[in-house]
Amino acid sequence: MNFTGLGPYKWKYKVDRKLTDEERLNYLDKGKKASEDICDELSVVRINGTYLELVDRWYADKGHAVVYGVVGAVPAFAIALMSINAVPDVNGVAATSLIAVAIFLMAVFCFAFLYLVHFEAFRKTHYPIRLNRKNRTVYAFLPEGDIVRASWDDLFVCKCRNYVPLMGREFYDIRAHVLDKDGVTVRETFALGYPYFGDEERLSPLWEYIRSYMEDDKGVKKNYEATKLCMPVSERREGVYFGIVRGFGIAAFSPFIAQTLMSPIWAVIVWGRLIAMYTSRVPRWPQKVEAECKVDDNDPWRKDWRDNSKFTFIEGPWPVIWFLIGSAIAITAIYLTITSIANAM
Repeated sequence: MNFTGLGPYKWKYKVDRKLTDEERLNYLDKGKKASEDICDELSVVRINGTYLELVDRWYADKGHAVVYGVVGAVPAFAIALMSINAVPDVNGVAATSLIAVAIFLMAVFCFAFLYLVHFEAFRKTHYPIRLNRKNRTVYAFLPEGDIVRASWDDLFVCKCRNYVPLMGREFYDIRAHVLDKDGVTVRETFALGYPYFGDEERLSPLWEYIRSYMEDDKGVKKNYEATKLCMPVSERREGVYFGIVRGFGIAAFSPFIAQTLMSPIWAVIVWGRLIAMYTSRVPRWPQKVEAECKVDDNDPWRKDWRDNSKFTFIEGPWPVIWFLIGSAIAITAIYLTITSIANAM
């Protein structure tokens, strides 16, 4: 997963700076059609004639940080315990000091990995972005807890890339910058959209989906018809059933091979996703924002999770079956690993 913008330090968006040459080069023109096709990339929470609400760039991959953090913290904790148990059997100041250093380092590693868990857990279930077509305003929740309010017409939108060494590839997203009065200083940043797995070739249809809603006369109707599935997180937590389907969704292109063979891995990721969801708070828009985004009672373009069609057997029950099987396999593997470590201690 790409954690850009979600955490502190190197992951945090850089603000209070000038626009870079690359950002200027990759500027996305709101008035120019970007693609013949449009695609929402499963990012829509709800759509209507007043506003379009989207999930954040980290929602699709939620659960990865929890899993990575736990996987890193457990070995560090185990090594620290083994080192503590070895202290009574050690003679000499040098050996004791070496073990003390090892315990300290493992404690630091354990804390660092547990902090990675906090990237997703004990925060918000997601960070919605709302684009109001009528008053030309964009609202966005930030991971730090603030809400950005900016004029759509004044936003500097561009294609951005981030290289992730662990994955050995670049990930792309649609980035929005709130600029100062000078038009070149970035004061705030958030992501407007994130294509599947950060693929560059899928970014243009996603941008066209967002752009056309705000700019085109028939954008609402076109987007309404193109939106087939809304994310069920509108003022509620994502349910367990949908969480499983979403977690296994990355392998939906190959349900009989990828979802089955990789089920233990996807199952663990889903457990991480559930932990992240059910330890976090549901974001609530302030009353002022809700008042500015009031939807007409007779709006024909309303759509949210309540309008979703039922999943087919392959889309829904199939991932659930392999989640249960994958969980059983993963639990067995974890149990055998812990038993081996305990015996070694």
